[in-house]
Amino acid sequence: MASVHIDVSGLTCSDAVVRLHKTLTRLKEGAVVHITADDWAVLVDLKKYAARGGHAWVSERKDASGGYEVEVERGA
Repeated sequence: MASVHIDVSGLTCSDAVVRLHKTLTRLKEGAVVHITADDWAVLVDLKKYAARGGHAWVSERKDASGGYEVEVERGA
């Protein structure tokens, strides 16, 4: 299973969603995208996008620096 990392720190919500969309469309079903973010509001929009697109929100955690690390698995 493929794995890709994207960093959406400093991006607006819409830019982060576009970045995730572009990344997921290049991957096969079951691939995982690891996302680093610095804004909780961005995660809210990414989670909504993932749900609407049939992708799985696998994990979410706050890191030691106060940022966030998320994993999204590409759906069908």
